[in-house]
Amino acid sequence: MAPPASAGDTAARWCEYYWATCGLSAQLVDDNRIVLRLGGLLGAVTMPAALGRKVAPSLRVRAMPAPALAHPGEQRWTFLSGPGSATLEHMAALVPMGVSVVGDNALVVLPSPETEALDLWHWVDWPTRADLPAQAALLATTRALATSGPSVRSEKP
Repeated sequence: MAPPASAGDTAARWCEYYWATCGLSAQLVDDNRIVLRLGGLLGAVTMPAALGRKVAPSLRVRAMPAPALAHPGEQRWTFLSGPGSATLEHMAALVPMGVSVVGDNALVVLPSPETEALDLWHWVDWPTRADLPAQAALLATTRALATSGPSVRSEKP
């Protein structure tokens, strides 16, 4: 589900959409950048786009869809998730896969009309008000898919 498109779309309007429709506490910075502070009930996992292309449909099939956004250049994706606390052992296992858990208090840039028009940050799977998948489930799916096929780490970070 995408925000209603109109010629007058602004970052402020999208920020309001994220709050009202998606339940995401987005913040407008410098009048044109939208960010989301992680922590509390909100986490994120970043990975190579090739792995993200495997993870997204797998989560949908398991009825755990996660909002996913592509970074500029489309080399990396970030999935929003519920809270999580990956152990040091889990984190070490993720590094060779190019996967990282975004820490509490980190800011994630959310797409805006401007970033989409410039082909920078954009949604692969739009957020909804639905519950976010548990970070542990997202990481388990990611690990299983990363180890089941050809390497996805070969992409540039």
